[in-house]
Amino acid sequence: MIHPSQRTASTRIRPLVVAMAALAVAAVAGSVSARTLRSPEAQIQAPRGEQAFRVPMLRTVHKNWMREYVRLRTLSQNLRFANEPMTAYEQEQLITPKIVGGTVAGAGDNPFQVALLTKSVADNFNAQFCGGTLVAPNMVVTAAHCSDFTTAGQVQVLTGTRLLDGSGVRRDVTRISIHPNWNSRTFDYDVAVWELSTSAFGNATATLAAATPPAGTSALITGWGALTEGGSFPIDLRRAIVPLVDNTTCNGRKSYNGAITARMVCAGLASGGVDSCQGDSGGPLTTGSGFGTLTGIVSWGNGCARRNKYGVYTRVSDASVRSFIVANAGL
Repeated sequence: MIHPSQRTASTRIRPLVVAMAALAVAAVAGSVSARTLRSPEAQIQAPRGEQAFRVPMLRTVHKNWMREYVRLRTLSQNLRFANEPMTAYEQEQLITPKIVGGTVAGAGDNPFQVALLTKSVADNFNAQFCGGTLVAPNMVVTAAHCSDFTTAGQVQVLTGTRLLDGSGVRRDVTRISIHPNWNSRTFDYDVAVWELSTSAFGNATATLAAATPPAGTSALITGWGALTEGGSFPIDLRRAIVPLVDNTTCNGRKSYNGAITARMVCAGLASGGVDSCQGDSGGPLTTGSGFGTLTGIVSWGNGCARRNKYGVYTRVSDASVRSFIVANAGL
């Protein structure tokens, strides 16, 4: 494990990001053997003078390198802002994607939630790697970090289902637009818009937040992340309720110590226990009547449901974020 004192310099994390990207690219290119990909863990080389960080690998990485790539990229962000020692369990939580402390979603829970899929993987369960939100019948809002390593021809969007069991409709993607100010090191401006080849008429769509509700407001988060530290993934969509947290608190020394920008909004409990995590990336955080307003986009966070480590979401009501979505989704 990298010592907390070694995590603060941003320049030290860049080789780790490069190593992660290389691993993902090698997987898709076939240069990493199936034996390596199926092994319980793979070692990511840390910058000189730091310990290597051993990263447990998903059992499905050989089927879906996109899912693993998203997880590893978000892990690098988590490590960059970590400021206290972690137990072995917390290390596993940090890189296991899931809605933590959640329950099975009902029919009315974020019905505009969609799954982003790797097109070359036939079954929806293994193909899913991120989430997204329908804001128009043919437009999906998701995270930039789910989008900037791929092309429209490599992905599909699953609409009209809460299950990854073969139900729903897989739709091709014709365009991926990423915010021009997206910063892959700080995760600032973490937003993208995907245009579908066919419209998902009959599916619910979310309304964009014009303003972010005050701290303490209940928000709904949903996703298909893993449920246990061993990597068991649900077929059914999961949901949890978390309170919004003001940026001053989220930027405190016990939390993210200045890393939260105006384009971010936090949610969760100071005591931990309920949170979204990496595998839910790109999915919705909603507020308002019936939770029909898209207020945040799942982005990053230090671990999963750790004390004082809130989930961080892209703030949809920010003028630059909202105008980007409106312009690219034709709203």
